[in-house]
Amino acid sequence: MKPFYARLAMAALAAVAGPPAAGVSQAQDGPAPVAPSPDAAALQLAWARVRAALTPAQQALEVRRFLEVVRARGPGRTLEVDMRDRASGRAVPLDDPSILQRPQAYQATVVLDGRFYEFQPLSRASLEPLVTR
Repeated sequence: MKPFYARLAMAALAAVAGPPAAGVSQAQDGPAPVAPSPDAAALQLAWARVRAALTPAQQALEVRRFLEVVRARGPGRTLEVDMRDRASGRAVPLDDPSILQRPQAYQATVVLDGRFYEFQPLSRASLEPLVTR
């Protein structure tokens, strides 16, 4: 029997048989799910606040808080910022003055340790900590 069909048959039998009796354990196909590290959870929470900000001042504050979380985790973290024009999708260099003149026209992507964090800047103040680091 092929592995897929074997799993399907086992799932059907388990559904018919009902829950296992007390003290009987079930085998799992893969490793147990790993909870995110406190570091990753703190970064995700800080970034969720950046994306949830409704005002330019609030977003700028949350970007600075995100960067504080990054710095608190110690040196050696690679942080890159990629800017793209929202209308055309073309990449824009960070030293392009139009980024700070019309920040709402761009999509910012922060790459930290291989993870991508995207947001739409509401103001120049949201980008300055990322562009002038």
